[in-house]
Amino acid sequence: MDRPHDEKIELIPNTCNCGRGRLAPGFTDYITRIDGSVLVIKNVRALICDVCDEAYITPDASREIDKIVRDFREGKLLAKPIAAGEVDLKMKESA
Repeated sequence: MDRPHDEKIELIPNTCNCGRGRLAPGFTDYITRIDGSVLVIKNVRALICDVCDEAYITPDASREIDKIVRDFREGKLLAKPIAAGEVDLKMKESA
């Protein structure tokens, strides 16, 4: 079957890598460290496992995350400050 080049084709998996769960559309939070800062992006579209809660971010959401990270790095994004704590397990093991 021929498809036009501009037609979107998305493969949606229905089982999780845990081997027990099924995936369903939902939302997750994406957390990343950027140049010494932590950025939290809330309510990211994802496929969520109904057993282990593993989140698989959709391709469209991934592209949106890339834009947000770029804007954050360039100082174009006004982000609400949040309280955060950091624990370094490597440092804890040597103590």
